[in-house]
Amino acid sequence: MKASNYNYIIYQNNQSYWYNGLEHTYFKLPKDLGLKIERLLTDKERIEFIPKVLKDKLSASGFIVPDNTDELSIIRKRYCDSVNKKNYLLIILPTLDCNFKCWYCIQNHIPSRMSKSTMENVMTHIKYMIDVQNIESLQIEWFGGEPLMYLKQIIKPICEFAQKECEKKGVKYSTTATSNGYFIFPKNIPLIQKLGMTRFHITLDGPKQNHDKVEYQKGCDSAFDHVLNNINQLLSNTKAVNILLRINYTDENLNYEIVDQINHHITMANRGRITITPKKVWQEKVRKDRYKDIGELLNLFEQSGYNTIRLDVITNFVPCYASRKYYNAINFNGDVIKCTACNDLYENKTHGIIQNDGSISWNMDFIRKYEVKSFENKRCLQCKQLPICMGVCPRDNEYVNACKFDGMDINLEDSMVNYIDSMCK
Repeated sequence: MKASNYNYIIYQNNQSYWYNGLEHTYFKLPKDLGLKIERLLTDKERIEFIPKVLKDKLSASGFIVPDNTDELSIIRKRYCDSVNKKNYLLIILPTLDCNFKCWYCIQNHIPSRMSKSTMENVMTHIKYMIDVQNIESLQIEWFGGEPLMYLKQIIKPICEFAQKECEKKGVKYSTTATSNGYFIFPKNIPLIQKLGMTRFHITLDGPKQNHDKVEYQKGCDSAFDHVLNNINQLLSNTKAVNILLRINYTDENLNYEIVDQINHHITMANRGRITITPKKVWQEKVRKDRYKDIGELLNLFEQSGYNTIRLDVITNFVPCYASRKYYNAINFNGDVIKCTACNDLYENKTHGIIQNDGSISWNMDFIRKYEVKSFENKRCLQCKQLPICMGVCPRDNEYVNACKFDGMDINLEDSMVNYIDSMCK
């Protein structure tokens, strides 16, 4: 037996924290015991002297592996398995328009709306993926712009069609949305429930006083209050819906008062269906020391009854959903693209076209960028972070010395300690 190449052993607070990046397993031990075990792991011959119960636990968790184990081969296989999995994620953008105009948003909010003929093409494509490609599941993610501006006109007919087609073939169906939350009016909740929506990804821009400066709507006194009231009403009147609540932060708006402000609107019974994830606004400079403040903020949210994301790492061995074979995005005008976070949405050229039979014809120069294995370079292959990172965005693969963690406030070891502490209470 030998030690895994992807072990993290961290000593803090008189404890040893153990995390294996390949299997995403973890535990913690008193510091003295952790030091003794770590010393045994440094010598293959001494591993045999580890007590059997502990040795079996370390083996089952991936911290020690047989001598002939090629962990890079395991990573490559899991990458290929995940990329080729027939769980189809289809992002649909009914519009690029939005009722809010956030300063940091990467989207150009041009007035736009998906036409009836494009909707029919989308439906033909969905049927093709179910009947011909034999997908195992279909998740439709509504994106924009603000997709709920066209809940009844576009989302409803496409979802109803997809539900029926999936039911015919026994394909698992779900639909989710990335939204600013403004249009989740109480009158829309029955339709949201009928269409099978299971999750909304909604963003707050810091505490109320900050959020309302960034996101505002004519005739609405406070977008912050309005959106949170909508969320609470939605959760109170549904059983299957969950909320991923993203909190965009900057140096200016990173403030603990947001916890009490959210608590004021969300009843205790509904908090367990909300997951909090803080994200740095991309224009903000990286500051690794900011993670301590983020950790304390997450502590306060957990104490109030919410779920949190403390360790923001890759767990499915795919660096980006755009790398997946069974993923596509359809713009309001019918163009098929891969990335919704770049200029593909606005370029005056076609990347992919839905054919009459529902298949997609790609510009091969475009699609090849997303087939690149961005981790297949010397730096990534020698890096301990490989299985929890899997390389940069495929579009950025030319930057061979880039690392995605360099652009994040996350301090990886502090994040692991924070995560393990929260899971081992």
